Amino acid sequence: MTATQPTLAFIYDRHVTKNIITLDVRLKACAAYVQKQGWGYGGGFVDRGEDAQSLNRRPALDHLCNTMRAAGTDKRRVCLVFDWERFAYDLAVRGELTRRVLSLGGWVETCRGETRAPDGRSSHTGRITP
Repeated sequence: MTATQPTLAFIYDRHVTKNIITLDVRLKACAAYVQKQGWGYGGGFVDRGEDAQSLNRRPALDHLCNTMRAAGTDKRRVCLVFDWERFAYDLAVRGELTRRVLSLGGWVETCRGETRAPDGRSSHTGRITP
């Protein structure tokens, strides 16, 4: 893969409560980040309610992974999350869900530029809130 290949961003979030104001803020921040980076938009995916708290049942994340896989390897592919907690608060669960994306050859990035790549490289600068 060369650096001249386009990057396609797939935005992921999880949201438990019925109040969607914070979800909207996070999704808008992700959209602005995608635009700032000059990436293409591959879609937005949100797990809600009980699905947002499950390790084994994340239908929106499953759909994101399937869409990312279908996009092919001729594009760089990133799963963008507002912050790491959009996967899970629990570090072990977060790691497992992140590995699902990494196994597709994509990487995970937050709106602060924190990354986790398939080759094991990562940068973590901390937590942000909306």
